[in-house]
Amino acid sequence: MKKRIGIQGFLIFASTCAAVLFYKYLFPSPCEKWAYDYIGIIGMILVLKGYLLRIAARGAKSEMNPDGLTLVVSGPYQLTRNPMYLGTLLIGLGVSFALFKWWVGCVFAAAYLMIYIPQIKSEEKVLSERFGEVFGDYCNSVPRFFPVCGCGMPSANLPIRPDWIKKEASSLAATFAAILLVLLWQDFSVFGYVRYKMLVLKLSIAAVYALVVYILHYEKNNAAGNRKGCC
Repeated sequence: MKKRIGIQGFLIFASTCAAVLFYKYLFPSPCEKWAYDYIGIIGMILVLKGYLLRIAARGAKSEMNPDGLTLVVSGPYQLTRNPMYLGTLLIGLGVSFALFKWWVGCVFAAAYLMIYIPQIKSEEKVLSERFGEVFGDYCNSVPRFFPVCGCGMPSANLPIRPDWIKKEASSLAATFAAILLVLLWQDFSVFGYVRYKMLVLKLSIAAVYALVVYILHYEKNNAAGNRKGCC
């Protein structure tokens, strides 16, 4: 756990330093900025998808494995064996696409996978020793990282509850605050002024997407609760 947090902290620090020192090469140029605005919208939605996946995975794990001795195989763990890591990857890609040139996201993804795939294999070795054939069967039926279909989209495999959202709310708010600050800096460095209309458009699309996702999950949870109550 400490090792993973240390790696994440280093990546964040290194990325921040690179953005400050080499922003002229990382930020889109004035002639490119308008095209990258729409890529940025996709990036912000990816950030939300990543947090959605992390919220569902963290909530399911805390509820089904409070003592750390139970193998969780339901919820988002039916899509991928590592939903938390995948969610973090989507967040990183989303931030890269929202703020920088597209190739920055590719560099981030390559570096991320080079670091975390060995970490995942190490953790799988521990789980295999702990759960034996049960974990082996689980590995045979669920992909290690990338799900065959559906990732962060509203589905029955990704239940979301209000109390689960609280655990990631501060991180989500900090991420979008950082994105907003960098977008303001980008506008000043590229255009010399802030394009408020584009900022409002990006934030509005992200907010609408988050609201739709929450409503869909809320309705599914209510429907599931009503079915249980009828039995």
